[in-house]
Amino acid sequence: MVHFGTSGWRGIVGREITFRKVRAVTQAIVDVLKATSIDPDLILIGYDTRMLSEKFAASAAQLIAGNGVSVSLPVRDIPAPVLSSAIRERGAAGGILFTASHNPPEYNGLKFYTRDGILASTELTDQVEERYNAFEPTFADVYLPRPELLGRYDPRPVYLDRLQDLIDWEAIRSSGIALVVDPLFGSSREYLDHILLENQISVTVIHNTRDPFFGGYAPECTSENLTRLRDVMRRTHADLGLSTDADGDRFGILDRGARLKESSLSLALVLDYLARRRGFSGKVGRTVATSTLIDAVAREHGLEVIETPVGFKNFGPMLVDGTLEYAAEESAGLAWTRNLPERDGILACLLVTEMVAVEGKTLYDLAQELYERVGVRYFRRVQVPITHAIDRILQRRLEQDWAKVDGRKVAAVDRRDGLKLAFESGGWILIRRAGTEPKVRLYAEGETQEEMRYLLHLARKMLTNWRL
Repeated sequence: MVHFGTSGWRGIVGREITFRKVRAVTQAIVDVLKATSIDPDLILIGYDTRMLSEKFAASAAQLIAGNGVSVSLPVRDIPAPVLSSAIRERGAAGGILFTASHNPPEYNGLKFYTRDGILASTELTDQVEERYNAFEPTFADVYLPRPELLGRYDPRPVYLDRLQDLIDWEAIRSSGIALVVDPLFGSSREYLDHILLENQISVTVIHNTRDPFFGGYAPECTSENLTRLRDVMRRTHADLGLSTDADGDRFGILDRGARLKESSLSLALVLDYLARRRGFSGKVGRTVATSTLIDAVAREHGLEVIETPVGFKNFGPMLVDGTLEYAAEESAGLAWTRNLPERDGILACLLVTEMVAVEGKTLYDLAQELYERVGVRYFRRVQVPITHAIDRILQRRLEQDWAKVDGRKVAAVDRRDGLKLAFESGGWILIRRAGTEPKVRLYAEGETQEEMRYLLHLARKMLTNWRL
């Protein structure tokens, strides 16, 4: 079985992800592109630094060429936003990136992009799944080699040129800011660090070699995975620590003193900065699982917020057609259409750097000023492995009517993506299945840390206490 979640198809290598399955899914993608009246004259392939990513990419490219379609492979592993950039710049019919993003090293998979350089919609990936299920049992897995249709491309120069024109490098240079960059052994190495160095910014770089095992950790920008970044920042007295996940579409930020800043706060601060300093006036996208601090910032600047279910692919069409100018997802996803209609962790790191340089303040100080203007929100997300018992309880919670929980009156119920309860006294909780791994995610937000912790405890209780 193949399932595209909130951000592509993923699984454990050798179990869910095999060469035969990769070729079968690739064939299904080509078939769907042909069937949806898109004549695929060129498909771009990309891959991250994971185990077998490069070989999966080469195998998929050969199959695409065997279908009579031109296909091009990058000269090396590339970040997800760089593939998005290349698809748009070269006018390709679509793209496939072999990655499992922030999942542990034993995972791999692929993301499917449309000709707009955005993640394929659920409607399109459902068609891929249906096509795959229809022919997979009898899939012959043979194709005629067509080496004349195989090409190579280097998307790096065009992508970096776009960032060069977008960021206020003079402000960053003149601030004297000192940075530490950690690409977590992923594909952003020689992208984020190089553009900073080329602009004469003081940078210390760590974990900038290719390691398919990511040092033994999941390539995710979490506090526990950024221990080395924290240590180097303290040793070098750096002002900011910048990190990206394996395929570069998510980010992590450490403030002066090596304090990790929660991604939803960073997303709100960047939005506030763009509105105050960069003339931002468009609409803002936010997922149902993202902090309402985004809403508070938007209200202060007279901006409209559009809420969607979790999954950046829900923003894609609205970023392309101009409905949205900025999109924020709590799992450290940021898009600004002056760059690309797709999330970009490299851009996020550069915008945070520019903001700190221009304002001349730490992220902590900027956050305190923001709280004074729009109010305080404390947000947290945790996750637990899904079990049969937890799955049964979650299904029951989704079907229940909710008027009160633990004495708290429920003001609104949202079942678009899991179960979200907003309370009359303020704050909210969300319980939902993860779309990229076998886990259940719990979210809570309150106006005080005590309230947030209580609501998170309440969400855990709802998931583990059958009688609630």
